[in-house]
Amino acid sequence: MQALAFLRSFDLCACRLFVRPFRATAACAVLAGLCGCASSPSVTRGPESAASTLRTAEEWVISSPPGVRRPPFEFSRADDEFIDEVQRAAFWFLWNACDEQTGMVYDRSSVRFASVAGVGFQLAAIPAAVERGWITREQGAERARRILTALEQEPTNRVHGMFYHFLDGRTARPIDMDVVSTIDSALLFAGMLAVGPYFGGEIRERADRMIRAADWTKFVLNEPQPNEPFLKGFVSLGWRPKDPKNPVGEGDLLKYAWADSGDEHRLINFLATLAPDPEHRLDPALYYRTRRALGEHADSGPHVWFPWSGALFVHFFAHCFVDYVSRGPDDPRALGVERRPRVDWWENSRRAVTLHRRKAEENPRAFKGFGPNGWGLTASDAAHGYAVPGVFPTRIPTKGEVPEYDFSTFVPKDDLGDGTLAPYGAGCAIMFQPEAAIAALRHFRALKDAQGRPLVWRDPGSRGETGEYGFRDSFNQDTGWVAKDYVAIDQGPLVLAIENARTGLIWRLVNAHPWVQEAKGRLRWAERPQESPGNTVR
Repeated sequence: MQALAFLRSFDLCACRLFVRPFRATAACAVLAGLCGCASSPSVTRGPESAASTLRTAEEWVISSPPGVRRPPFEFSRADDEFIDEVQRAAFWFLWNACDEQTGMVYDRSSVRFASVAGVGFQLAAIPAAVERGWITREQGAERARRILTALEQEPTNRVHGMFYHFLDGRTARPIDMDVVSTIDSALLFAGMLAVGPYFGGEIRERADRMIRAADWTKFVLNEPQPNEPFLKGFVSLGWRPKDPKNPVGEGDLLKYAWADSGDEHRLINFLATLAPDPEHRLDPALYYRTRRALGEHADSGPHVWFPWSGALFVHFFAHCFVDYVSRGPDDPRALGVERRPRVDWWENSRRAVTLHRRKAEENPRAFKGFGPNGWGLTASDAAHGYAVPGVFPTRIPTKGEVPEYDFSTFVPKDDLGDGTLAPYGAGCAIMFQPEAAIAALRHFRALKDAQGRPLVWRDPGSRGETGEYGFRDSFNQDTGWVAKDYVAIDQGPLVLAIENARTGLIWRLVNAHPWVQEAKGRLRWAERPQESPGNTVR
């Protein structure tokens, strides 16, 4: 078969990465940026550019204004029924589009291999489905046990405890030319942290053994490219075997690192801090060392953003698992890290959602699909293939900052793509701005094609027996194009985001694991002070 791989080939002169022709996680977007080929002066903000008026990074604190509601939210009956329909439809893909032997969800509906990131979302979604009565507890436990057994019993699918990105759906072995991926492994482990405590017993034991076996120290980039010394000490994006036919033989780390504070960066460093065995664990200060570039646009409010991708998913993947809602602004200085703002990451993502909404309303290219309810640019399929459109704020400089070590000098530009939107982008924002997210989902649900049929929504039946699972991956209202596939790493976060917005279940399950509590202690995370009952809808 044609090799479908996480890394195809590099063209460093053009600063370009050819990745799987279908779909991948944020690594697809960041690798090209972190190759260090694109560099230009940073953007400044009017009068604040003067050194005398700049604040130090430590003077910036991203926190919620009084009265901002936090999840879990109370929804009207109509809204609750609607998001239940969306959530249930997405779950049936995770339940039905699976290998009958291993139980692992396929990467997308048109293939028969799995991404371990998709499996991580799948595992975390099973408890939600049990609690909602879509499947029985016995069915959920049997499926989780089968998945974890298949993963653990195949020794060629991981190196130093970290998993290959893509696995054969039937055998759980890596597919040709694949690489070991730290972010896909982190998403898999995050799913294990949710499903293990929920079922306990053998499921908990298998999950814990695999999490414990991950040796994060083997993936630290100690020898970056000569022109990128600022990447030293960060976690590499992955490891590639020298001989694809020997996936557990010799290999090399990729020369790209998780150096900024996007959602996936924080999830990786959280898991590295969580490692139960000290010899596998990384210094918790690494979590705070990642660069925290500040920016804002219109009424978004200042927030931390990721310079290599303006896709919305870089602000919600970690939130599917990690309970940032109950945390206040963190404190990098507590672990000796200077020149970093203090950030309440839930509030930070709420502001990033505002930026995405405002940019869609401005709509400089006059796309038909963009507007108050047509927003949420994120990684998805597009008519020409895989796409990672996104938007950025204007950078806020800080006093005493060191280029490349404190902020990237790469200056990104908004990429609106060809007008394609993915419903899961706005849908996952339900954790931060529920009214806006539901309005967008209702808008997408109501769109019609030229024949008056639903444009992007497909009826799943009562249990996904139609082979359709709610929202197709993406659509383009200008051209009428609609994606053929459903994608695990898009359907999965939609299930988890809606559940967290409704009940906080996934957060509670992950929090229940003692390793998570120990990691929070190492990071010096403090509980957020409770507000008056009128400020937060419970």
